[in-house]
Amino acid sequence: MRVNRRLVLALLPAAQLAAALAAPAQARPVPVKPPVQIELGRPALGNPGNGLASLLVPVRYPIQLAGRLVETRVTLLDRGGKRLRTLVLHERLSGGRIRRPDRRRGFTFVHRVGLDAELSRLVRAGASVEVVARGGLDVDEDGRAELRSSDRASGRPTRGARTKPVCSNLPHLRVRPGQQVSVPVPVCDTRREWTVLEGRTHGHVRISHGAQERLVYRAPKSFRGREFVQLSGKGLEAGAGASANYEVNYAQVTVGAAPSAVVRALGDSVTAGFGFYDDGSSMTLGHLLECRPAAKEFDDACSSNSLNRTSKGTGVEYAPDFGLADNVSWAAQWANEYGVTNYANYAVSGSEPSDWAPGGEFHATTERIESEDPDYVLMTMGANPLLSNMLFGLNNMGCAVYADVFGGYRECIEKAFAEVHLQANLASLYKGLVEHTGATIYLMQYHLSVPSTALAYSATQIAEMVKLLNREIAAVAAAVNPQRLRVVAPPHFDVGIDISPVYPSRFSCSRLGYEVDGPSVQSTPTQDELDVLHPLSFCEGPGDGEPPWVISGDTGIHPSATGYLQMASQVPPPS
Repeated sequence: MRVNRRLVLALLPAAQLAAALAAPAQARPVPVKPPVQIELGRPALGNPGNGLASLLVPVRYPIQLAGRLVETRVTLLDRGGKRLRTLVLHERLSGGRIRRPDRRRGFTFVHRVGLDAELSRLVRAGASVEVVARGGLDVDEDGRAELRSSDRASGRPTRGARTKPVCSNLPHLRVRPGQQVSVPVPVCDTRREWTVLEGRTHGHVRISHGAQERLVYRAPKSFRGREFVQLSGKGLEAGAGASANYEVNYAQVTVGAAPSAVVRALGDSVTAGFGFYDDGSSMTLGHLLECRPAAKEFDDACSSNSLNRTSKGTGVEYAPDFGLADNVSWAAQWANEYGVTNYANYAVSGSEPSDWAPGGEFHATTERIESEDPDYVLMTMGANPLLSNMLFGLNNMGCAVYADVFGGYRECIEKAFAEVHLQANLASLYKGLVEHTGATIYLMQYHLSVPSTALAYSATQIAEMVKLLNREIAAVAAAVNPQRLRVVAPPHFDVGIDISPVYPSRFSCSRLGYEVDGPSVQSTPTQDELDVLHPLSFCEGPGDGEPPWVISGDTGIHPSATGYLQMASQVPPPS
């Protein structure tokens, strides 16, 4: 009766899923948009307040160039078009505040070109400028750019305040732990007084006042990672409207950056970021059927590192930056946290260990990764095909029914592991990577998610299944090479009900005192179902305005960008 009750109460989300999948023709394919091109805006004349002038050059860049070095060449021309001086800037672009996921296709960065007294006089007297902006994306630094574009424009810079102020952006800064970095504060087309807004930073931040105001950041000795400093610029010139009186600017600092680190990722959908497109947008439930990996010829559709939008078995087509800019997968978020740019995520949704081992469909990709001499290899691997078969294959529900009636659930799961040769296939893959690379290999274990469509299993049974799978991963790593194979455990994804003895229940939000594992971070449809099944004890979450850690578009299986952030936070910094 317990099983039947669970099945009956779960019919609503299952019926919704069936309705969505029954009419896939109604779901319009999600179009692939090409990357934006570099585009120059109209230069403006900046006022740094020291009697000199600055040129402010706004440039729109594709989002894939955030965090990368670009070149800006500015030539001053007299009234007759004669070249007076050429200035060249090389700056590392800052894309502004953190977004998870980042759905932008581009961003605008305003370059500042400081002028001496003579050039300031010429520009104020009417000299024009010619600007050339160029940038490229070379993810593996082999000299062949995956993306490259440029733009050229000329004309006289505008003077005076516009409707919207124009202010220079601070470049992406890098500093060693315990060291200090300083840069001139932003310059705008009107004079401004800059202050540091209160916020959570690990380092010490201040504005240094002198002949030239500078932003000074001192990094703590014990911290490594990404910091964001928010600045507020108050207008000092009379007549500025209220909307133009304050301007917000951001400084991005990476402490202990690892710009030279070579990072490669491989694995299944948890590494690829299934459920998100390469532009950071989310797959909807209506697109699940056309996105779900096929039984053969995996093409990594609807994954954050892929351009494929439907699963048609046409081969893998990776995004130009392998999903680094969309900031979805745990591998991408880890790389972004430490300023890694030599990054490629070759993971393929639906793949299993044997696909990457010798003789497998993606073994050539494994060999390519090995040949690129990575410093770090990141992966989540081992769940396929077992979990998907057991959770959603109608012929594989016997474990749950058998365990409910006779017990022996753990033995049933372990038998299933043996039938797919899980340990042998993992060992083959691990050994190859250890033997053919000098990389530190981080093996991310699986998170706990309770799909709303896993009708034959209780949340406790699913938690036990994931626990046993993670135990297998750790056991194989320990047997092959525990020094090189570093097992990383994700944080517990709270379900919001009692799932003991798999995980302790020490939290309560029930007036009756029922204890659960914590406020639920599961998908919205799963939480709706759990609330029906456990009305007296269920604890809704996550709280504080935080989104669920699991997406809804696949019925509650894969992490959201917030869930991937929790996983990435468990991986040690690059050395």
